[in-house]
Amino acid sequence: MVKRRSYTAVERRRSVESGRERIVAAARDLLEADEAEGFSIDAVARGAGVARMTVYNQFESKAGLLEALFDSLALRGPLGQMADIFKQPDVFVALDEYVAIFGRFWTMNRRTHRRLRAAALHDDELAAAMERRNERRRKGVTELLRRLGDKAKPSIPRDEVVNVIYVLLSFETFNAFAGDRRTPEDVTPIVRRLVRGVLGLAVE
Repeated sequence: MVKRRSYTAVERRRSVESGRERIVAAARDLLEADEAEGFSIDAVARGAGVARMTVYNQFESKAGLLEALFDSLALRGPLGQMADIFKQPDVFVALDEYVAIFGRFWTMNRRTHRRLRAAALHDDELAAAMERRNERRRKGVTELLRRLGDKAKPSIPRDEVVNVIYVLLSFETFNAFAGDRRTPEDVTPIVRRLVRGVLGLAVE
């Protein structure tokens, strides 16, 4: 009997996780669609084949659902390889790869990233959640600068270096350089040169 209850609990957890992933996938598909103006909890529920209350039970709010979507993009995309960058013994290689990983990440589901940011402009809860997640980027920059130490000769005041590189690695920067004819990944070499220039490093 004990084994049966344990098995049932595992199956129930898997079912919940599967349902959660299906809802997040439906939200992503809706944001990627041409007519994203119709994005709503009801539309996501229909896309996932679940009841409206199921979405609320899983995520509590529209902002909670969009937070989960952002996390899904991060964990299943290039950012899931972030730990490997910080294991790289050559800090210059690590720095270049850090820039490149954001080029790949912002390219993946680019329309979704745009619309997540647009949604955050009208939702303080979502804006705060995304800002917390963006702070992880700042921490990565801070760690790379620590490793660079005196090798870096910043062209700007040192207390502004982290802020400037943080902005250079943002979606807004990559997206603006890419425009309509390129992807953010295409402009990675440009952003890499800008980052190295700010740090006073040789530009390759």
